[in-house]
Amino acid sequence: MSRLQIPYTSVLLDPTDYDPERFESVLKRFLGDRDGDPVVIEVFNDHVQYLTFIKDGQVYWCCVSDPDGFSGLSVRDCFSSLRRTQFPKVIGYSVNLLLFHSLIVYLQTKPELKVSSTLVDLDELLDRIESEKRNALVTALQPGNLVMLRYKEGVPAACYHGLSTGVSGETSRREDFLVKIYTMATKAPFEIRIYTDLVVTHSEDARRIPADYEGTATSFFLSQPPKLIVKLKNRPLKTYNFTGKQITIGRLPQNDIVIDNLSVSRQHAVIHSVRSGYVIRDLGSKNGTLLNGEKVEQGELRGGDTIQIGKYEIAFQVTTGEEGSCDTLDQTVIIPRFHSGSCAGREAPAVEKDDFPRLYRRSEQEEYPIEGDSLVIGRSRESDIRLKGLFAPRVRVNIHRMGPDWVLQADGQRAVRVNGEKMEEKVLQEEDLIAIGSEEFVFKH
Repeated sequence: MSRLQIPYTSVLLDPTDYDPERFESVLKRFLGDRDGDPVVIEVFNDHVQYLTFIKDGQVYWCCVSDPDGFSGLSVRDCFSSLRRTQFPKVIGYSVNLLLFHSLIVYLQTKPELKVSSTLVDLDELLDRIESEKRNALVTALQPGNLVMLRYKEGVPAACYHGLSTGVSGETSRREDFLVKIYTMATKAPFEIRIYTDLVVTHSEDARRIPADYEGTATSFFLSQPPKLIVKLKNRPLKTYNFTGKQITIGRLPQNDIVIDNLSVSRQHAVIHSVRSGYVIRDLGSKNGTLLNGEKVEQGELRGGDTIQIGKYEIAFQVTTGEEGSCDTLDQTVIIPRFHSGSCAGREAPAVEKDDFPRLYRRSEQEEYPIEGDSLVIGRSRESDIRLKGLFAPRVRVNIHRMGPDWVLQADGQRAVRVNGEKMEEKVLQEEDLIAIGSEEFVFKH
C-alpha cells in the first residue's frame, strides 16, 4: 500500500504504536478541545490507512483506504476496525478549517475532472477557474504525495502540501502549487483532479458525546444504534435499528415506516440524525405528532422518549456499552399493509380504504385480502393460507363474515391465541394479533 501523506499545519502526536488505552486518551484530549483547530487522526500499517476528522470537539467523519482511494465509514465501524488491525501506528495532525474542509472534499467528493498530467495544460485549467471566478479545489496526486490548491471565487486562497508553509499572496499560492507539481513530475507520473462541488457531509453516526456520559469515547460510538420499537396498544409490532441519516413515517408505501391507518398522514413525520443527536419533525400532518404526550412540530429525541402517531406509539431507545452486534436491519417497515410476492416491484396505489378486510402475515410479510365471505388457514392444500413445515399445528382456522362482523373459529388439536389469549372463537377487531403456532397474522378491516 502506498500511504497517502496528507498536508497538515502541525503534528500534535508523533507516530506511536496504536494501543486501545492510549488511543482513548488521544480521543479524550482532542474531543475535549472544542475551541482549538480541527484535528485529523491517522491510524495505519503496511496494508491499510484510517483517517478520523475531529472538529469543534466532535468526531465529524471517518474513512479508510481501499484499492480505488478512500471510502467513508461510520464512526462505529472505524473504531471497531481499528481494534482488529494488526500492528498499526497512530499520528495526530492539526489543520486549519480550510484545509480540514479541503481534505474531506478530496476524500469524499467525486471530481469534475480527473486526468493524467501528460494530458492536461495545467496553466490553462487554472486560468479558466480564475476567469470564471469559481470556488474550486485542484489537487495533484502522486504515490505518497498530495498537493492541494484551494480557490475562493477565482482567487487562490491556500496551497497545501506536506507541512503547510503558509505562503502569502495570491500569485505566490498559484506559483507554489505549480513549482511543487513540476518537482513531482521529475520523479513519477501524477494525476490532476478538479472539484467544484465543495459540499461535504458528516458520518451517519457523528454526534456530540453528552456531558453526562460516563463511559469512554470509544464505547460511546461502539454502542448499538438507537432502536425504534413500533407498538400498538402497548404491543410491540416491529423493532429495528436507526442506522441511516433519516427515517420517514407515513401512510404512503415510499416511507421507511409505513403505517396503514387513516389517522396517519401520507407523509407524517421524519426523524433526522444530526450532529447533536436525533430530532423528530412533523411534516404538517393532519393529526399531529406527539412527543412524550405533547404535540410538537420539532423536538429533540432522547433515550426513553415515546412518539405517538395516530393510534401507534414508537419507543426511542438508546443503548450504550460495547457488547452486541451492529447488524443493519431492514429500514422499511410495513404495519400491517404489505404486498404479496405476486405484486413485487409494483408501486402501491394511495388508497384511503380497501373494499375487503385483510390479514397480514408477519413471517412472510405478505397480505391476504378476504375477498369472499370466508378465509381458511391450515395445513391442508385446500386452505387459502397454508401453514408449512413439519411442526405446523394441525389446526383449521376459519375467518368468516357474520352480519357486519368477522368471526374467527378454530378447530384443531392446538389452541389459537388472539392478542395472547387462547380462543376457539372471537369476533375480530381492528389490529387483532392472531397467533397460530409460530405464525402470526394481523387482522385489518
